[in-house]
Amino acid sequence: MRTKRPRDAEGTAARVRGAERPLRIVRVLAVLFAGTWAAGLAAGALGATGIGALLASSGKLVFFVGLVAILVVRGFGAREDRGSWWLLAGAVASYFAGALAFEMYYRFLPVAPRPSWSDLGYMAFYPLAFAALLVMLRTRLRRLTAATWLDCLVTGLTAAAFAAAVALGALVRETDGALGAILAGVAYPIADLLLLSLLAGGLVVIGRGAGASWWWLAGGVALFVVTDTVYSYQVVHGLYTVGGPLDVAWSGAFLCLGLAACQRGRSGTATGLEGRLAIVVPGVCALAAVGLLFWGYLRGGDPIAGVLALGAVLAALARTGLTFRDVRALADSRRQARTDELTGLPNRRSVFEALQAANGRLRAGESVAVLVLDLDRFKEINDSLGHAVGDALLRQVGPRLARELRSEDVLARLGGDEFVVLASDLDDADAGALAKRLLTQLRQPFRVGSMTLTVDASVGVAIGPEHSVTAEELLQLADLAMYSAKAGRGGVAVYDDERDGSGRHRLEAVEQLRAGISGGQLVLHYQPKLALGTGEVEGVEALVRWEHPTRGLVYPDQFIELAESAGLMASLTTRVVELALAQCRSWADQGRWLTVAVNVSPSNLVDEQFPGEVARLLAAHDLPSGVLTLEVTESILMEDRDRAVGVLTRLRDAGVGVSIDDYGTGYSSLAYLATLPVTELKLDRAFVGEMAGSPRAESIVTSTLQLAHAMGLSFVAEGVEDQGTLDTLTFLGCDVVQGYHVSRPLPPEQLWAWLSERASEELAVL
Repeated sequence: MRTKRPRDAEGTAARVRGAERPLRIVRVLAVLFAGTWAAGLAAGALGATGIGALLASSGKLVFFVGLVAILVVRGFGAREDRGSWWLLAGAVASYFAGALAFEMYYRFLPVAPRPSWSDLGYMAFYPLAFAALLVMLRTRLRRLTAATWLDCLVTGLTAAAFAAAVALGALVRETDGALGAILAGVAYPIADLLLLSLLAGGLVVIGRGAGASWWWLAGGVALFVVTDTVYSYQVVHGLYTVGGPLDVAWSGAFLCLGLAACQRGRSGTATGLEGRLAIVVPGVCALAAVGLLFWGYLRGGDPIAGVLALGAVLAALARTGLTFRDVRALADSRRQARTDELTGLPNRRSVFEALQAANGRLRAGESVAVLVLDLDRFKEINDSLGHAVGDALLRQVGPRLARELRSEDVLARLGGDEFVVLASDLDDADAGALAKRLLTQLRQPFRVGSMTLTVDASVGVAIGPEHSVTAEELLQLADLAMYSAKAGRGGVAVYDDERDGSGRHRLEAVEQLRAGISGGQLVLHYQPKLALGTGEVEGVEALVRWEHPTRGLVYPDQFIELAESAGLMASLTTRVVELALAQCRSWADQGRWLTVAVNVSPSNLVDEQFPGEVARLLAAHDLPSGVLTLEVTESILMEDRDRAVGVLTRLRDAGVGVSIDDYGTGYSSLAYLATLPVTELKLDRAFVGEMAGSPRAESIVTSTLQLAHAMGLSFVAEGVEDQGTLDTLTFLGCDVVQGYHVSRPLPPEQLWAWLSERASEELAVL
């Protein structure tokens, strides 16, 4: 059976095609204008005259026009980098203006003036290119912190300082003549230094993964830097000739810009250099800048290089200051994350870190004692005297307990009025004696303001490896023992498996169920729902089972209460919905469409994210929302009615069906029924099963059915166990029935066989 293509997939494909169209145009233009550029280079290299010379000069100009067009078109197809491409197009257009002035006028003069109007066009290229690269760099970073800027500045200034020391200083010293000629001779390499600083600094913060476009642009600009430096040297020494290798190198730089425009957009955000490399690169640059300053001091180096190196060193010092500040802040945040804000004791996170360390001692054969201490009737203090008094009391508990502990023992606050002690090298007698000493300390009066308070406590003790070989489980067992101490009012209780084992086994069962939910141990059986109007099975109810690895198939009455008390119902329900929809998709692919009903827990009905999760699962399996019905009980709706109604309304607005399950056994109020966004009433089996022998039960069924139809709701009767009940419901006009008389809940493959056999029998009757 052919499935429909999801709308969001079609929209995504359309957006991709829309983004690819300008890129295809760019590539076509690139081929055309690159051919013109190649023809111009060939004509110039062969020393052509007449038409050939015209082609050599005009071919270059046509190439520039084409490159501007390529960059403009590329900008239309790049949402994030649009400004960068258009700034770069402006830079190339400015350079083209300078080249056009040279070809139309200055080429034919015996001696070209320095500077000229062509230089104005050429120089305007730099600020626009700088802005284009800066914008492109900015869009590739999640955020630019002060440390990131300083890393960029250190690296960029160091690269510029070395470039100045190698080439720029010599150019400044050797340039003579008018001020304009001097400026024209050094302006290009100075501008190139700025671009080089941006490229070198950007390399530190952008790292890999910024996309091929960035690297082609960087390569083109780097080639520009080298070419301009050589050009300035040749101009100063009178060696530059038009049409020589430098013109080819400049053309190659612009060709790199065109190739950058032909690349696809980047797939992700650049993350910069990571790990040690993020520290090493700026650090090496700072050391190199210091070395350059020292070399200049000894040999009288270039002043421009010295200024740039000094700037790099100052930026490195500022970066060091930020690093110290960040390290101190990190240390403070780590300390705060592991410290209880109220008492100053280690908190729950620190406890579990200490438990992990204790596991090593347990594996080595050492003993570890865990004591869980809980103040008795602390809630009464809070309720009668206020939370301020309760907090003041808790702040005094830590120092009291610490008096009886060794320096290597761990004392922490688990939360509320519950504290924990981890101590090594204690046997049963030692641990019991320590617990009694702790109680003695707490039973001494506390002074809180003008009041004197006396409190008591209960302590649970568990010792490893006697009671468990893991410290985490020792904490659980000590907690169980503490509740036994509180129930027996004995003050101290050491874990006893006969007394506390049921709680331990319950904890184990919770962990097994948690693993079962996430580990694929839940399976669904499906009970058919027969539509009496058509005689067809049009839907099923999904009923969860737990395929336990040792206990076999476990029915919900043995684990649903456990899931609810352990807070696992939300994840269990979501998993059931996912399995049910996957099965619906499988049936649909085989040519049979069935609706599915799933029971919803209270935690789902108060979860604002649940409607979005249901929508995501429906879309993931390419199913219409009407295929799913969520069944809720009346008692669930009464727990947090406003929030539940809000969640159900969002589900109903999305097209998901809503059914009131076990109707008649809870708070059957017509007032709330009238306002609920429901599509179905499902009468409890207690009324359906008694119809044959109870006129009152039959009256309840009849009146409820009429009520449902009057409100425009579908009526479902569950618990149909015999043909007489089915016939009566058919006569009354019931919409849907389910029960053992129709079919028991079946695994998917057995349900498919049952449906196929039923269809064959109907054909045989016809």
